[in-house]
Amino acid sequence: MRIITRQWPLRAGLFLLLLICSCGLSWGEVTPVPLDDADCIKCHRQPSLQIREHGGAHNTELGCLGCHEAHPPAGEAVIPECEQCHPADENTHFALSGCQDCHSPHAPVIPDFSELSDAKRACLSCHDSIATAMEQKPSLHAEQDCSECHQQHGTEPGQFLNCLECHEAHSPDMVYADCLGCHNPHQPTVYQWSDETPSKKCGACHTDQVDELANEGSAHASEIHCSECHSQHPPAESGVIPTCADCHDPSEHEHYKVENCTACHRPHAPLNINMDAVSPIKPVCTSCHEEPAKEMQHTPSAHAEMDCNECHQQHGEALSCLDCHDGHGDAMSYNDCLRCHQPHSPTRLQFAKSGVPTPLCGSCHDGQFEQLSTNTSRHAKLQCVFCHRRTHKVTLSCDNCHGEPHDSSIHQHFDDCGKCHKGPHNLRN
Repeated sequence: MRIITRQWPLRAGLFLLLLICSCGLSWGEVTPVPLDDADCIKCHRQPSLQIREHGGAHNTELGCLGCHEAHPPAGEAVIPECEQCHPADENTHFALSGCQDCHSPHAPVIPDFSELSDAKRACLSCHDSIATAMEQKPSLHAEQDCSECHQQHGTEPGQFLNCLECHEAHSPDMVYADCLGCHNPHQPTVYQWSDETPSKKCGACHTDQVDELANEGSAHASEIHCSECHSQHPPAESGVIPTCADCHDPSEHEHYKVENCTACHRPHAPLNINMDAVSPIKPVCTSCHEEPAKEMQHTPSAHAEMDCNECHQQHGEALSCLDCHDGHGDAMSYNDCLRCHQPHSPTRLQFAKSGVPTPLCGSCHDGQFEQLSTNTSRHAKLQCVFCHRRTHKVTLSCDNCHGEPHDSSIHQHFDDCGKCHKGPHNLRN
């Protein structure tokens, strides 16, 4: 038993040799199996994990064998130069030296810009449009290194600081999107906005103007918004303050031809007019209010010789007649004045369609009023304006109402009814 045990390895070896020879095989005919990327991790675990997690295009477009074409002993291990894939003539960024100062070949995507020094030179070599923008409009942002705002490469939330992480908001309700409504981060002193920027956002800085516009802006508040007038913001030299003629074409209305609009009109409260700004102001007022101008021209009076602001101390308001004139009676009100007089043609008495109470007429025509008051005829029950229609001193003749109540011979002989009836105010039947 001992002899058999000792000879077994020798016999097994001879058997294996005979088997190889009988099959016609030789060691020189063995060929290596081709490698793929999955084999690399078996030995190169850390680089493989790096490229899988942070490899970017080095992972998705190349893989390990895209750079490392051979491996000893079958071939020579070669580490390629970056310029083999990133030639300098394709992008100024590729022309920079010291690629591996920023980029690890197995993790070329930089996870944290704070680790870089002087990232700006590298960043702007690729983002040339941003470099041009900062050069054209210098600001404090242009003096900073890119890594002070951009913590990671990309524009997704969390990859860069937003305005409100460094700057105080103009108002408590502001969010980052509101900042971008006026400011471009790479040109923050160049105010840029769209037609959709709401006026309340302007109010974050221009509180008084926006409040005034909201309360007294009239059509400037309801029909337009801030950016339609203020297309630019200082320090821009044009487009900051528009001219009134931009919207109010002088060819469309006589009033728009008047110069120095802002002497009377505040842009954010255009109808809150300073009536003392111009003297005389009448030509300005009548250029817009054409009907009162015609009325005063057709019916001259002391009122027509006055400047408009003597009665109209504020636009849209007027003194009442009784502020300057004594009433015809103690019980008169301003509305009573307007039953007969119109302020722009006060000497042309036109009676109101709603009528004029007889006592009001009697305040001037006291004799006639006294006669009617003691008369028992139907005339005493009529308003004066029934016979004195529409205009002062107009009087209907008796036949307008009564025709010829008597025989024609009587009317031919007596052509004046008052000779018998004592007149319309003291009528005798």
